[in-house]
Amino acid sequence: MLHFRYLLIFFYSINTSAQLNIEVTFEDPIEFESQLKFIESLDDMGSVKSLKNALENQEWIDSYILNRIPFDDNIEVYISSKKPLFNLNNEFYVDYDLDKFSYSASNRSYLRVNGDISNLSDIINLIEFANEVDNNIFNKLELIEYSHIFGWLIVLDQTEIKLGKEITNKKFKLLEETIEYLDINNKIPSMIDLRYKDGVAIKNG
Repeated sequence: MLHFRYLLIFFYSINTSAQLNIEVTFEDPIEFESQLKFIESLDDMGSVKSLKNALENQEWIDSYILNRIPFDDNIEVYISSKKPLFNLNNEFYVDYDLDKFSYSASNRSYLRVNGDISNLSDIINLIEFANEVDNNIFNKLELIEYSHIFGWLIVLDQTEIKLGKEITNKKFKLLEETIEYLDINNKIPSMIDLRYKDGVAIKNG
């Protein structure tokens, strides 16, 4: 398998008393408003210390490397950004390691997750199920939502799937079998309800 790495390079010459010239290399394409604000803030960096402080305060940065040759005014910064898995309540992004960082406007759309969710690993289980289930009728996981009253709700394309308050292997199995049945019969319901003890309810149209 081939792996490609995208490098986006920005050059800034900053007029300060120290005459610093800062070269910033982003490992990934810029997508967050907070990244653009950071770039704009480079004009105010008057020292290496202020630059380090600014880098440490960027929640979206996964890691960075700062290189400066002693007695040289040129500084190189290499930045690796965190990669969101989903958007939580329009307050945070959550990455693959379930680390949160503050929400910022993005030029990409991410899976929306809403609700007071204490165990984020439940979200991972739902995402993995949606990605792994084999079917030809559902293409995209649009929304995951949790309510203390109604329980879990996921939306695949335009179909609402109600799972109840507990996510179990039994429910995953039942949902998988239901999707297989719908796939074979080429049916796309508006709702699948798995909250019943005796089976599943399907609403068409």
